[in-house]
Amino acid sequence: MTDKWPDESDEWADEPGDQELSDTAIETDVDSKISDDPSGQRLVALLPDGRRLVLSGAGAGATVFDGTDTTVAGPTIRDRDDALASGAPPIMLLHRPHQAAGVIQRLSASIVAATRGGVSLGVAAMLPDSSEATVTQWLSAHPAAALRLADPGCFRMDPTLVRISDLSDRALRWAPYLGQDEIDVGELLDRQRFAGANLFLSSGRALDPTSPQRSLDTVFTSADEALSKLQAGERMALNLTMSTQWLASTALREMLFAQLVDQEQFDLWHIRVQWPAALRAFQQPTDANLLAGYKRLGQLAYDEERRLLLPQTGSTGWLQLGFGATGFGAGPFGAGQAFKEYSQGGGGGTTPVPRYFEPSLLHYVERSVHEALSSQSDYETCDCPYCPALLAAVDWNHELARLHGLHWLGRLAALQTTSGRPIEAVVRRSVRAAIAAAESQPLAGISSPQHLRAWDRLL
Repeated sequence: MTDKWPDESDEWADEPGDQELSDTAIETDVDSKISDDPSGQRLVALLPDGRRLVLSGAGAGATVFDGTDTTVAGPTIRDRDDALASGAPPIMLLHRPHQAAGVIQRLSASIVAATRGGVSLGVAAMLPDSSEATVTQWLSAHPAAALRLADPGCFRMDPTLVRISDLSDRALRWAPYLGQDEIDVGELLDRQRFAGANLFLSSGRALDPTSPQRSLDTVFTSADEALSKLQAGERMALNLTMSTQWLASTALREMLFAQLVDQEQFDLWHIRVQWPAALRAFQQPTDANLLAGYKRLGQLAYDEERRLLLPQTGSTGWLQLGFGATGFGAGPFGAGQAFKEYSQGGGGGTTPVPRYFEPSLLHYVERSVHEALSSQSDYETCDCPYCPALLAAVDWNHELARLHGLHWLGRLAALQTTSGRPIEAVVRRSVRAAIAAAESQPLAGISSPQHLRAWDRLL
C-alpha cells in the first residue's frame, strides 16, 4: 500500500483545507481493516448522560444509542470532573491530526474497550489549524472523551521565544487574534465555547527566559483575567508554553515552580515544553537536565495537589505519570507526539520509515527488526484491533502502524488500573523490563531505545 500521509517529521504541515477526499479514503480504508471481537458481540460503554456508546463493530467510537439492545456492557465513560478528580485514572489527550482526523473516533473506542475504562481520554484541537466549524464538529464527534480542548495556540505570536514556522494566511483567517497586538481574553474564551470545549485554556503565550519574572507575571495576569470571566460550571487550566531552557535550567525552573505554587487559584496546569529540532520522529529526548525538570514538575504537581497535563509528549509524557503528572498527549504524527523546534525544510513529503511500536521495548523499531523479533519463540503477538491487517499485509500500512502505537500508549497509561499497582510502580517495572528486553536483542540505529537508560536514571 502506498503511504498517503505526510512524513511525521514535518511538524506544522497541518493545513487540512484541501485534504477532505484523501481523509475520507484513509478513514474508510482503515475502518475496513480493523479486527473486532470475533464473537460478533457489540461492546458498549455507558455515557454520563445515560446513553450508550458503541466500542466495537460498525460505528465504534461514534454511534450513541438509548436502550440495551443486544450488547455487552462495558465500562462507564467519566465526565469531565470525574476524570480530573484526585485519584482518578491517568488521562490521555488525543491531538487532532492534520489528516484523516476521523480515525481518532474508533481509536478512542479501542482504548476504552481494551482498558475497560482504565484511562480517561481527552481530545484536543488547535484553533489556528482548522476552521471553527471543523474544530467544533471534530470535538463533538468523540463521546468517548471526557475532556474536550480547543487550544488557542497563542504561542504562535512568540516566534522569538519558541522556534515555530511563520504564520500562514489560513492560520490568521481561522485565528485572527494571532495578528493582534493585544489578546482579548474574552474573545479567546468565546472561541473555545463556540468550539464546544469543556476544559478551557488560558492563552498559552510563550515564556521569555531573558526576562523571566516579568514574563511569568504577564501570563499569570492574563490567566487570572480569563479565570474571572468563566461562567458557572466552567473550568480552565493554566496554559503555559516554554522552551526547554525553562525546565533544564535550575534557576529558571525554580522561578517557574515558585510562581506555580504561589498561584493557588490554578488547580489545573497544561504545560507545553518545546523539544530540540534534532530529535527524529518519535524519538524521545534524553537530555538529563530536561528530564529531571519534567520529573520535578510532576512531583511538584503531585505534592501541591494540582493536576498536570503535558500535551504533545508521547512516551515521555507517559513516563511522567510515574512522577505525578495527571495526563499526557499524543497523536498519529510527530506534531502530536512532540512539540519540537521548527527547522526549515524538515522532511515534509518524504516517505516515512516503516516502524512498529514494540510494547515490550517502549519504542518504535524498523519493520525488519519487528519481523526478526516476532519470529522468536517467546514473542507475544499484539492483540490490538489494527495488527491483524497490519502484520498480514505484504505492503506496510503506515496508518495502521501509527494507530497501533497510539492504542498501546493508552494501554500503558491504564496499567495502574488493569494491574492493580500504583502508577509509579507500574512505570518503574515497565521501564526496567524494557531495558532487560532491549539488552537481550541486537538493536541498532533508530531501532535502539536510547531513551531507556536516561529514563532508568530518573527512576
